[in-house]
Amino acid sequence: MELCNESFIVSIDRFKPHTFQVIEGDGIFISHSHDYDELTLILEGEGYYSSPEQNAKVSAGNLILIPPGLHHGFVCTVPWRGVSVHFKHDRLPIQCQYLFHAGYDRNRIHIIQLDEEDTHWAEISISQLEKEWKKEQDSIDSLNIMRIAFETAVVLFQRYKADCPHMAGGNDQTIIQEVLKEIHARFYSQLTVHELASKHYVSESNLRKKFTEVIGLSPKQYMINLRMEEAKRLLRQTDKAIESISSEVGFTSSSRFYDFFVKAVGVTPFEWRKQHMK
Repeated sequence: MELCNESFIVSIDRFKPHTFQVIEGDGIFISHSHDYDELTLILEGEGYYSSPEQNAKVSAGNLILIPPGLHHGFVCTVPWRGVSVHFKHDRLPIQCQYLFHAGYDRNRIHIIQLDEEDTHWAEISISQLEKEWKKEQDSIDSLNIMRIAFETAVVLFQRYKADCPHMAGGNDQTIIQEVLKEIHARFYSQLTVHELASKHYVSESNLRKKFTEVIGLSPKQYMINLRMEEAKRLLRQTDKAIESISSEVGFTSSSRFYDFFVKAVGVTPFEWRKQHMK
């Protein structure tokens, strides 16, 4: 299936044991790389995933995140079953993107172990994502279901990752990751740097400094950028009035929205919509 203009999905592949013969239990590693991200859920069996710095055993319940461009290999040692979602993280809905900023090491395979109940929940979410992605015609409802389904898998990954001390990173890194998560969840609200800093028991100036060092933008500018991206999505995918979109993405007045939009994009929201409507 071709990737539609609005989709962040490249492909979704279900896999079963490969047809090659395993010799004395060693198997044959299949090595490759790709220019998109991969999220793989192992449902049954066992095997290994490798990268230049890793050789990790995987089994049922493992959720595996592989960055784009990373050369990696895998081998099935006990007949396995699973599903791989190939996607472009820069096309993800805003609510899902926080995982791919602070703490996302692009030189490693990230692996977490789900419990049985959450493995089932992840499988259901990916199945729903696959169902909507395979529909011949997309709609705002399908895109929203895809977003929610994929976000569920991402949140599960993030929760288990945060629970692993050796994976969570230093305290500053953990704080920035939590701040990112909250900004992505509440970018449309009147969330303030003061509120974020107080919640994590740091000063506003320290949070701004640490956030800018890691992300490259201040928290305020990062939030404005998210609002712009969501506004563009709504302009492209819906026929909502521009004043309504302005309010929905968090601006208190449409004139401020127009000013920020023209400064960020170079044209007015109306002109941008005319250029990009499907």
